[in-house]
Amino acid sequence: MPWQDNNGAADGSLHDGAMLALLDTTGAMACFTQTGFTAGRAATPSIQAQVLAPLPRADVEARSRVAFRDGDLFWSDVEIGVVGKEEILARGTVVYRIVPPK
Repeated sequence: MPWQDNNGAADGSLHDGAMLALLDTTGAMACFTQTGFTAGRAATPSIQAQVLAPLPRADVEARSRVAFRDGDLFWSDVEIGVVGKEEILARGTVVYRIVPPK
């Protein structure tokens, strides 16, 4: 996610809300790699996040994988860091539900 001033917090770091939006979207996209994009319904019933260090004023990237699936529920683990660096600054788990069309 490229840095944008409107995603910044008062202290100059990435705002937690922007970080959570990236975490949620990345976790959801990992689920769709297993189902394909369908015309069904999808939602995030639960999200858990840990900010390990402030996310600096920089471009950030997220990586995700589906850790577990139970029918239409998916648990995706997500890690967020600065583009080009290996350090993980935030991580979390997204529980995502994809209900296929009838």
